[in-house]
Amino acid sequence: MKMAQKYIVLITIAFCIVTIVQILCDQLHKNHNGKSKEKLYILRWKKALGNISCHNSLNQDALQSVEDKSFNPKNKSIFFHETSCRGGVDSRQACAVESAARANPDWEVYLLFNAPISSVMLRKSCLVKLLQYPNVRLARIHADSFSRESAVQQIVRRGLRRSRYPVEHSADIMRMLTLHRWGGVYLDLDMLVAKSFDDLPQNWIVKETIKELSTGVMAFSRDGIGHNVTGEVLTEFSKKYDPKSWSGNGPLAIESVLRRYCNKTVDKYGFCNGVSIFSHEMFYPIQYASTHLFFKPKPINLSYVPYTYHLWNVLTDIYDVNPNSTFAQLAGKYCPKVYKMYNINFGI
Repeated sequence: MKMAQKYIVLITIAFCIVTIVQILCDQLHKNHNGKSKEKLYILRWKKALGNISCHNSLNQDALQSVEDKSFNPKNKSIFFHETSCRGGVDSRQACAVESAARANPDWEVYLLFNAPISSVMLRKSCLVKLLQYPNVRLARIHADSFSRESAVQQIVRRGLRRSRYPVEHSADIMRMLTLHRWGGVYLDLDMLVAKSFDDLPQNWIVKETIKELSTGVMAFSRDGIGHNVTGEVLTEFSKKYDPKSWSGNGPLAIESVLRRYCNKTVDKYGFCNGVSIFSHEMFYPIQYASTHLFFKPKPINLSYVPYTYHLWNVLTDIYDVNPNSTFAQLAGKYCPKVYKMYNINFGI
């Protein structure tokens, strides 16, 4: 009997030791937010399809809605939009968001999704790395409600169904609705940010080439001249929307509006009735004809640091990222968390 009691005591002690060790291991595996670390997925995203059927879906919807009363971006805000139905971002897109957050620590950086984002994606994808930055916010746009009572409501509800490029056209519309409502800076998800926007004015746009305006990076205020410009661009969308044009709707609409504000000075750099027009060197230092240089083993040496580098994802997603390439060096410097997470898989 005494022997049995000894065995029971020994088993109890052993169980307690195992339990304590398990608790200690759990504590060691907790991160600085007090949440247990989980293995993150390295996802190989397929090319986004021209499908926007998810835009009003509530299935697996784990993000706060931009329609919530508590969602109120401040004046110094940077916005990215993902309008495909993939339900996440790839390493290059995540790199863009991280670079913006690092270069602008006193700005709020918003990554807005038109598709539902599941709780699993929030716990196990590269979104975890982005949320380690205190100034990064993720939120969901429900397209119908977001466009309600705007000039583009009917395009969002019906016109996009006829579009040859619904994901791209949705992005054209969402970015302008966002700037019209809250003001701030808009960036495409293939823009790598190299320095702060603090010294830039409230209202500006960039020449992508000597002749063409870009809507991939721009800023407009939520009131005054910025609000007026974005409002007129939305009206221009509603009147001249072309469902067959790949890139004509956004750039052509804003160029048409600015021509009314600036007359012919929209063809030049400088100041135009409250809106600054910047040269492409400041935001597009490598033009689209030379995009392959980002991926060559020999680094590109610029004599200056631009505000952004445009990676031209539509043209360059066919390239692997050589670890000695300019892109890899830029990523290691400006989006180190995402770059380290993906390591040799960065760029997929």
